[in-house]
Amino acid sequence: MKNIAGFISILSILFFFTSGLYSEGQKEPAIISNNGIISYLEGDVSINNNSAEIGHMVKSTDTIKTGENSYCEVVFGQSNVFKLDENTITQINWTQSDIKIQAGAISAVFTKLNKFLNDEKDFTISTPTIVAGVRGTVFYLKVEDQKNTYLCICNGKLNIGNAEDEMDISSGHHQAFRFTLNNKIVTTSSAEMLYHTDDTMNNVAESVNYIIPWDNDAYSGMYKY
Repeated sequence: MKNIAGFISILSILFFFTSGLYSEGQKEPAIISNNGIISYLEGDVSINNNSAEIGHMVKSTDTIKTGENSYCEVVFGQSNVFKLDENTITQINWTQSDIKIQAGAISAVFTKLNKFLNDEKDFTISTPTIVAGVRGTVFYLKVEDQKNTYLCICNGKLNIGNAEDEMDISSGHHQAFRFTLNNKIVTTSSAEMLYHTDDTMNNVAESVNYIIPWDNDAYSGMYKY
C-alpha cells in the first residue's frame, strides 16, 4: 500500500536523489528537478519500456506505462502531481505543456502551473476523445475505451474542447461527464461519480501537502461557449 509522505517539486535547476534509499511502495521526500519525477510507485512501471524506479526523471516525449495492479505518481512544477492507475499509458510533453492519456486513468492535483501557462495556451490533458485545458484543478480522468472518456472535475475548473464544441466546467465537489466519439462527433453527457472517491483525491493531494477546498463557492456551475 502507498505510504503517504511529504512530496512536492520539480522544474527548478538542481536535482538530487539517492534511489537506493527507497523501495517500491514508499514515497520520496521533496525533490527539485527540471522535469517530472516519479515520487512513488508500486508494481510494474516503465518509462520508454525501461523499468522505472522512484526518483527517475520524466522528460519530454517520455511514455510512462503501468501494468496490472501497478501505480505511480509523477510530480512536476511546484505542487503538481498526477497518479497513474493500473494499465495506464501516458505520453509527456513538458515543452508543449501537454499530457496525453492513451489508455487507463489518472488522478490529478494541479495547483501551481504558472511556469507552463501563457496568454495563448493552457496546460492540456489529451485523450482520444477530448482536450482539457487546466489552470489549477483537481480532477479524475479515465479513458474507458477509444470512443469514451470519463472525466470528473473534482474541485476547480477545466476548459473542454473537441472538433464540434467547447465548454468551461467548474465544480466545488465532483461533477462528472462522459464524452463519446461517434462518427467523428463528440457528444457530452452527465455521468455518475465513478472509479474514485474523496479519499482517492485527498490521498493524492496529501502528497503535495495540499488540502482540497471541497464545496468552494468559487467552483460551482457550468456554462458553454
